Amino acid sequence: MKRAALYIRVSTEEQARHGLSLPEQREKLEAYAAAHEMAVAGIYEDAGISARKPYKQRPALMQLLEDCRAGKIDVILFIKLDRWFRNVGNYYAVQEILDRCGVSWQATQEDYETTTAAGRLKVNIMLSVAQDEADRTSERIKFVFEGKRERREPLTGNAPTGYKLEGKALVKDPEKEEAVTAFFQKFLASGSISEAQAYVLEEHGLRIEYQLARKMLDSPAYHGVYYGVEGMCPPYITQAEYEKIQSMRGRIVRKAKADRVYLFSGLIVCGSCGFRMGGRTNGHGGTPFYNCPGHYIKKACGNRVNLSERKIERYLIDTIDRKLSQYKIDFEGVRAAKRREKSHQSEIAALKGKLSRLKDLYLEDLISLEAYKADLKEMTARLDHLKEQEQPLKEPDFSKLDSVLVQGWTCVYSELDRASKRDFWRLLIKEIRIYPDRSIDYDLAL
Repeated sequence: MKRAALYIRVSTEEQARHGLSLPEQREKLEAYAAAHEMAVAGIYEDAGISARKPYKQRPALMQLLEDCRAGKIDVILFIKLDRWFRNVGNYYAVQEILDRCGVSWQATQEDYETTTAAGRLKVNIMLSVAQDEADRTSERIKFVFEGKRERREPLTGNAPTGYKLEGKALVKDPEKEEAVTAFFQKFLASGSISEAQAYVLEEHGLRIEYQLARKMLDSPAYHGVYYGVEGMCPPYITQAEYEKIQSMRGRIVRKAKADRVYLFSGLIVCGSCGFRMGGRTNGHGGTPFYNCPGHYIKKACGNRVNLSERKIERYLIDTIDRKLSQYKIDFEGVRAAKRREKSHQSEIAALKGKLSRLKDLYLEDLISLEAYKADLKEMTARLDHLKEQEQPLKEPDFSKLDSVLVQGWTCVYSELDRASKRDFWRLLIKEIRIYPDRSIDYDLAL
């Protein structure tokens, strides 16, 4: 008896409604194998996976090929060719493997053979038709999604933690709003996921698992950008705070021993090689200082400076007020230059009209898919460039720093404990750089 592998695949609920569900495919293939006196050697299911995906991204298919190489399979059964592939290139890549293994295939509800040139031509034609149909379907789905994006409607029924669907709009979930806000603010202050998790659980009773916490910190939805559309959901944090979080997430902070707190952990980098500078102490309970690990680990950095935490702290206290004032002066100069730039609104409107007409031409089959894609790419690139030029100047949010750096702030700062001082500098500073000549430079968190 021939050993038959039953391959079944479904990618959408629509296919399931049209009689292509996994159980229905399995039942039909088992009946075919029994009627043709074949022994079922295995059932391979790729659920929710498109046939247009690269075949290496289809787990069941990869396992099937492994079993073919191991000599466990004589023939592969599937109900229709489009269950197997909708892409000519992928089909022939897999067919080459099957030929080497001496394994044939059969579409049980369609008549194909690959032993003659005419039979192979028929397979090529049907795969090309299926691929073109899939391309057109994909383009039409994109049009639907574009409409939803323009109306700022979510593309699915899922909502990020802290949001819920109300009609066709995402709104903040009042039951979790306070806790989610506290989670982000605590992370911005401490730079620690575990501290933010513990704080929210203790103060608001919301448990946020570690993997979910990481996803929340990485997601642009929380500053109002969902599915690539700005304003699709109300923000919990500003874009500047989101960018600061990403910067903080990229820092490698060495865990301090015995609850020791370093004021600038994760904030200081070497001005020569870009390595994060770690905090250390001179002996047990000595003075904290920072140096570049690149000099010791790879011997590739010439920055041998050991700079005391006290000197860095004093430099920041003495200069941060002037630094903020200079930021404001520089921004005013940039804003004045932006006002003098020429408007591109008329050209943007003309391009949008051309894109709309191009879409109509394609949907009415007046131009080919290739021509549509080429024109779409060119027009979209130009439109994106013009839109970028027309973007209003991104104004730094000075209010947070202004609210902290009020007259007499240094006296308040001197009364803080070390953990609070650390949180204070994380709030104000984006990055500190130390150079081999012992000079210090830094960027404000704006």
